[in-house]
Amino acid sequence: MNNLFKITCLLALSFFVSCGSDDGGPTTTGGGGDDGGLPVPTATYDLGFTTNFTEENNPQDYPAGATFGTIVAIVHAPEVSVFSIGQAASDGMALYAESGDVEGLAAFISTSLGEDGDGQFSISTAGVIGAQATTTTSVTVTPTRTRITFLARLNPSPDWFVGVSSFNVVDATGVGLIQMGQVELQPLDAGVILGSTYEANDGAENAAITLYDEAPFGDGSPLSEAIGSLTLERTN
Repeated sequence: MNNLFKITCLLALSFFVSCGSDDGGPTTTGGGGDDGGLPVPTATYDLGFTTNFTEENNPQDYPAGATFGTIVAIVHAPEVSVFSIGQAASDGMALYAESGDVEGLAAFISTSLGEDGDGQFSISTAGVIGAQATTTTSVTVTPTRTRITFLARLNPSPDWFVGVSSFNVVDATGVGLIQMGQVELQPLDAGVILGSTYEANDGAENAAITLYDEAPFGDGSPLSEAIGSLTLERTN
């Protein structure tokens, strides 16, 4: 019988996972599995991205025509890391966060992995959506690619985005896959461009990626309302 697990993840997000396990305890990864034992199956997931970036919840300097994208979904091996909270953005991640350069991000990942990276990751894109909208894209996980990283740049912004890093779709048994999951998304600062408002560009910086819970988001106090959500649902 499917159990619903409540998980606190690194991004200070609310994280709910439904999977075929009897262990109801918390974990810090998607399904809590260790990719041990027999290979996990190949499966397809629908990723549903819903934005809720409203002027009512974020009145300070709210930008006209705000969008999110290019939307990027990366399916990759456990040892591949696209971004991590508390660490500086890679050159590829910096390109994406600053200008939405997906090709630059993909090229950096490929070059970083070298010859050993063949088959370790695949990238799907889903265009751009508005500040209150929903879009769905499909990805396929394999026995060797069991992590999903999701990115959507906020436009306009210096280098702000929403994202999920290395979501683990392996369930608690280590050989199965979760059926569904949901993540509430809050703004992230890539630490590449200085700026405290949407149109700002006050020069380069070299800071760690952080949860951005300051103005202009929210009402100037620590942000409590998510500006989007990501749902994952297995379709086969």
